Amino acid sequence: MYKVIIVDDEPNVRKRLEAILETKKHDFEVLGLFENGYDALETGIPLEPDLIITDIKMPFIDGLELIRRAKIELPLVQTIIVTGFDSFDFAKQAIDLGVIGYISKPVTGDEIGMVLSKAKEKMDKNLLVNKNIHELQAQNESALKAVQDNDLNKLITLKKIPDNFKAKLVTDGIALEGQNLFFAIFDSDQEAEELSFEDSEIVSFYVDQFLKEIFKGYKFYTFENDLNKSVLVLSNAPFIKDDIQRRLSLIAAKIRKACGYSLSVGVSDIIKNDTAISYRKLYRHAKWTLEYRVVVGPNVVLFYNDLVKKASNIGKVDDNEYKQISYSLLYGKSRESKKQIGHLIDTISSIEYKENYFLILNNLIDTIIKSCIAIDELYAIYHSYIDIVNLIYGSKQTEAIKVSFNSLIDEVIKINQKVRSGGIEDAYSHIAHFILKNYANPDISLSDVAKELDYSVSYISAILKKKDTSFTKMLTEARMTKAKELLADPGNKMATIADQIGYEDPFYFSHCFKKHFGLSPMEYRKSL
Repeated sequence: MYKVIIVDDEPNVRKRLEAILETKKHDFEVLGLFENGYDALETGIPLEPDLIITDIKMPFIDGLELIRRAKIELPLVQTIIVTGFDSFDFAKQAIDLGVIGYISKPVTGDEIGMVLSKAKEKMDKNLLVNKNIHELQAQNESALKAVQDNDLNKLITLKKIPDNFKAKLVTDGIALEGQNLFFAIFDSDQEAEELSFEDSEIVSFYVDQFLKEIFKGYKFYTFENDLNKSVLVLSNAPFIKDDIQRRLSLIAAKIRKACGYSLSVGVSDIIKNDTAISYRKLYRHAKWTLEYRVVVGPNVVLFYNDLVKKASNIGKVDDNEYKQISYSLLYGKSRESKKQIGHLIDTISSIEYKENYFLILNNLIDTIIKSCIAIDELYAIYHSYIDIVNLIYGSKQTEAIKVSFNSLIDEVIKINQKVRSGGIEDAYSHIAHFILKNYANPDISLSDVAKELDYSVSYISAILKKKDTSFTKMLTEARMTKAKELLADPGNKMATIADQIGYEDPFYFSHCFKKHFGLSPMEYRKSL
């Protein structure tokens, strides 16, 4: 069943549309009715509807602007426009926004029924998943693809590319041509044991298919690495960060709809392609960004240059020893890392490992410590390196050793999250400061914040979602706080107050104020 919100300033139209949808309740569920775009954006979009049915000409925020903003948060949302305003310009904008249907008022059951059927057909197509894993593998696997997979996995390990390997890449169909490039890594937000092999294969297959669809016209190569689906994208034209974010978010949203699994995407810095390029370094940057999912939250697209500004003190990662344990620790997977270490300790606690027991313990300690991104803090607030070694070596029973390792793991993950959270808090502070400084601008948008702070829209949205807020809510809060201050002076006229806090329409200001505080500006003033 698909979730729907209806947005129209005419009560009879809203009721008419709701009645029509009630006859199709086996396919559609109406989550809410809204009389203007502002209310829909603030209250309706957080409900994550699959379909928006909206008028164009409405108070405060029109239907096209609502659709434009909604698609930032919900890349897959489908839209139908119902309007009595006939304009070629509006129709063209609607087409550009991917609107499914454009219906003139008065609304008829037959006409809206046809468009709803079209919407359902498109949404059904997005949800269609072929569970026949053997068929999917047959479509996606080939000898050449396997060779290319090996080539790309080798490429991201080399400090310098030998001439003979360059020639092999060309022979195998990998042309590293294009003036600009980046790596992106698609990683499941689920723990490893929560994603079956079959489902992992299906997700991988659909990532490939959606890349072909959404990055059509770009040159790219996909490969599997460390349980992730990775892609190298090249282009002669400059990449636009917001466009890349939109495309990757759309792929993640499609996977979530089609397969029921949440993905996050780590994106390397976007660079010029030249002879000095280090593919190994670039790939590590993409992988490193995914570590921040621990504090930002799942289902997010993260860019390296969003995070590197706040991460100059973060240590390097041990990629060579006990890679899987390091992976689990750096990605904040406490349960998985403890399980892996527990299994390893059980394995080495036998006579066969007598000669190498302490060497393995020492390597394991080093692996965990090197996975801490603020080692000095670990030593300062937990134990020194010598004390950690003595604590673990001094444990006489297998279970006691596990307890000591688990304590160390808890501390490392806690410190990692604290350090990363510091960068997130700084970013949030910058966002809040920008809004407080610019709320009087009636045209301020999320894109303005992203451009000014050089963050991606996806990163800002993820931070605000982590704080249980949104750009619209923060902007409204800043404006309403200032409005109360200005209303305290009886000499300030309503139109003046509205203008000073970013509302060109005094009635829009009054509506927002009453929605926010439960009483009109005049009622509030009288209560003082």
